[in-house]
Amino acid sequence: MSLLRRSRLRIPARLAPVLCSGFGLAVLAVAATPARAQGQDPQPSSLRLVIVDDETGEPIEGAVVKIKGRKDQASGAGGRVVIDSLPLGRTWADIGAIGYQLRREALMIQAGPMAQRTLGLSFTGDKLPDVVVEARQEKLYPRYADFHRRSQQGAGFYITWRDIKEKGYARLSDAVRTVRGVEVRCPTSDCIIQMSRSACLPRVWVDGRMSDYFGANTPIGDIYGIEVYRGAAEMPAEFAGNGMCGAIVIWTKNRPYR
Repeated sequence: MSLLRRSRLRIPARLAPVLCSGFGLAVLAVAATPARAQGQDPQPSSLRLVIVDDETGEPIEGAVVKIKGRKDQASGAGGRVVIDSLPLGRTWADIGAIGYQLRREALMIQAGPMAQRTLGLSFTGDKLPDVVVEARQEKLYPRYADFHRRSQQGAGFYITWRDIKEKGYARLSDAVRTVRGVEVRCPTSDCIIQMSRSACLPRVWVDGRMSDYFGANTPIGDIYGIEVYRGAAEMPAEFAGNGMCGAIVIWTKNRPYR
């Protein structure tokens, strides 16, 4: 026991304050250092979305933004909605509104000032009063004025975007096979459209220009209207040319705000 007592380390009284002081500073320094100085979790960020009609550019108030694990948010005045505390990286959002097709969009969230994105929704007219649908269509008349002017004159056969939607036409052949005097033949998986009387192939025009890219199997989900002229007697002068057999005139939807 006496040997153990003699082996204990004794600190001179004059050094004790210095050593204790230094030990205390070391503890404070460790405590003040962040536990993850490197590789800290990134701070969340915010994003402002502006929801608009992808054809007219008009803001859509009341569009609902759904992000998994978060409360749904609706766009307010000007189609704007601010989403706070988003993790950095890619986030998927579903955006929908009455009368518009649901859109699923990947949002890239980055650190820094709040970013803004404009997202356009495709109009369907579902669950909207006819007066609202017609009012919107009038705003688009300038682009499709020739289509509406010829449809009122009565020559030819006309298929509107509403016909396409209501009757569930998926391809060009689905829509024109309902026209008397037009025949759709499918000897293989690649169908052709021809005029019944002459068995000749009509010219296809897209947005005012002749096109070789629209065939019978072409999807028509983005079509505003279709004009079908079954021979020279119906053919407007602007589409005559060397296509006296007939013409199919297609007007696509313009989506500058998509």
